[in-house]
Amino acid sequence: MERKTRIPTQKRALEKYDRILEAAYKLFNEKGYYNTTTADISNEANVATGSVYAYFEDKKEIYLKVIERINKSFDYPSHDYWLENADKEFDNAEVVKPLFKVFIKMMLDYHDCSKTFHDEMEALTLLDKDVAALRKEYDEQRKDKIKEIFKALSIPFNSEEEERLFYHYSFFITDDVCHKIKFDDEIKDIDLCIEKCVNMLYCLFKDCTNYIKVT
Repeated sequence: MERKTRIPTQKRALEKYDRILEAAYKLFNEKGYYNTTTADISNEANVATGSVYAYFEDKKEIYLKVIERINKSFDYPSHDYWLENADKEFDNAEVVKPLFKVFIKMMLDYHDCSKTFHDEMEALTLLDKDVAALRKEYDEQRKDKIKEIFKALSIPFNSEEEERLFYHYSFFITDDVCHKIKFDDEIKDIDLCIEKCVNMLYCLFKDCTNYIKVT
C-alpha cells in the first residue's frame, strides 16, 4: 500500500515542518546531500523520524522543498529605494550605478549557501531530472523577477532586442560574480569585486540604450 504524506495546516505542524526544512538546509550546507541522512535531519530538527516521513516521502523530496524555499527567498530589494529612483532621468552614472549595486547585493543575499551545497546542486541538476526541472523553472522565475525590477525603473531601451539582451547578460554577469564572491577563496576584496560588476553592468547598459552620457 502506497504511503501518503500530509500537508501541515495547524500551527504546531507547520512549525515542525519548518524545523525539518531548516535542519535539512543546515546539514546540506555542512555535510552535503549525499552525506546527510533522514535520521540526521530528524535529530537536527529535534523531531521523530516518523514525523519527517509524515510530511516528506524521502530525502529527495526534502531537498526539492529546500530548493523551493531558497527560490522564494529571492525578492525585491528595498521597495521604497527603487520607487524613489523610478522617476529619475538615466543620464549619468551617479543615478544608475547605485541602483546596480543594490541589485548585486540583493543577488548576493540570494546566494546564501555553502560551496558544498552549491556544487552538489549543480551536480544534481545534471544527474536528476526532477532537480533539473525545478532548477530550470526557478531560474526562469528569477529572470522574470529581475525583469520586473528593472521594468519598474522605466529604463529607456531603444528596442525590445536591446532590452532582452540587457536582461539576459545582466543575469549571467551578476550570477557569475556572486559565485566568485561566495565560493572563490581567492577573492579578498569583495567591495572591489562588486564595483567591477557594477561597471560591467553599466557598460552593458550604455551599449543597450545608447542613452547615458559618458561621465
